[in-house]
Amino acid sequence: MDIGKRLNKLRKTKNITQLELADILFVTDKTISSWESNRATPSLEMLVKLSEILNYNIGYLIYGDNFKNDIETEIKIKITDKKYNELITFFKNNAKFLTKNKQLDTYYQPTYRKFLNDKEVNEWLRIGERGNKKILNYKNWHNHMYCDEYEVEIDNSDNLDKIFNILGLEKIAVVDKQRKTYLYLNKYEIALDYVKHLGYFVEIEVKNYSKDPIDEYNELLKLAKKLKLNLNNIDKKGYPFHIIYENQK
Repeated sequence: MDIGKRLNKLRKTKNITQLELADILFVTDKTISSWESNRATPSLEMLVKLSEILNYNIGYLIYGDNFKNDIETEIKIKITDKKYNELITFFKNNAKFLTKNKQLDTYYQPTYRKFLNDKEVNEWLRIGERGNKKILNYKNWHNHMYCDEYEVEIDNSDNLDKIFNILGLEKIAVVDKQRKTYLYLNKYEIALDYVKHLGYFVEIEVKNYSKDPIDEYNELLKLAKKLKLNLNNIDKKGYPFHIIYENQK
């Protein structure tokens, strides 16, 4: 799939006509048509604007599937302890067991802005403890379907805390969870979580992409239905939001 086809698909996904997109960009609908048919290529300035309007990573518009190292497509669903045990049995017999560990994640946000609010979570910054490793992770979500993700291992968390303080980053939540992970169908990483104070969750993440992130997200929904998960319980806010809410009670 080339730039034109990706642009056409994303525009239609947002239910925007060529004329409406043209009006937003102050160009003609013929210009949009020429981009989508690959008779012409948008300038870098226009690509930046298109990524903002379509709420999609500019890397995908330009490079397609080649940019997925920095993309994560997943869903997280709240489940009962009964369903948790059912899934443990199912994946034990039908998937490859990967790991079992305790994870401690500390979330931060700048004092001058809020990553978390009363309605949704669009981005977060966290330090995750994974055994002897500590990972600094940043995510920026798009439509709750996929996110840009960047992370790096840190070897001096004390100095990082000092840097955070200087930059005005405040600690907002600590998430303590026990996680079991499985590889299912050689494509999906399944994480079964027990989160202290919150209960049980299942997280399904695409590990091997064969389609663009939007289509992969739709495939995740189909898989969740096959696993008899309640899609009404999809969590779009994330663990830190709920921890903060619990602490405010």
